[in-house]
Parts: sequence; structure tokens; C-alpha cells
Amino acid sequence: MNNSQFTHHHVKPMGYNKPRFTEPCSCRISALPENPQVAMAYVPFQTDFTTFDEMTALKCGTLFPVLSKPFLGSGNR
Repeated sequence: MNNSQFTHHHVKPMGYNKPRFTEPCSCRISALPENPQVAMAYVPFQTDFTTFDEMTALKCGTLFPVLSKPFLGSGNR
């Protein structure tokens, strides 16, 4: 079997057209502030143990109705 017809000589290697920077970019923004502060999270215990039936749980993505928070989009308009 001749596979030469499937050879892609016209395909350029990845990164071929990437710009070449000679100096580091001074406009980089850090994901963290200069002096990040430690924070404490509060996660309350779940007290409602009511559950969906299996099919409803699969559709909602959760077994617990209190955790079912469907995405409404557009700022709930």
C-alpha cells in the first residue's frame, strides 16, 4: 500500500508562525495581587437530606434538591 498520497508536506510545524519577541513583555499581569491576604471559607453543614428520584437527579446533576441551581443566564431576567 502506497501512503505517499497521505503525506502532508504542505503542513507547517506547530509554532511556525508564532511571533518572536526579542524583549520580555512588560505588560504581564499577575493572577494574584502583590500582597495576597489569607482568607477563611465558611461552608455550612448540609441539614436537608431530601433527595430526588434517580432520573430527576441525573437531569439536575445532583441528588439533593437544595443543591439544584439551574443556570438561568442573562442575570436572571
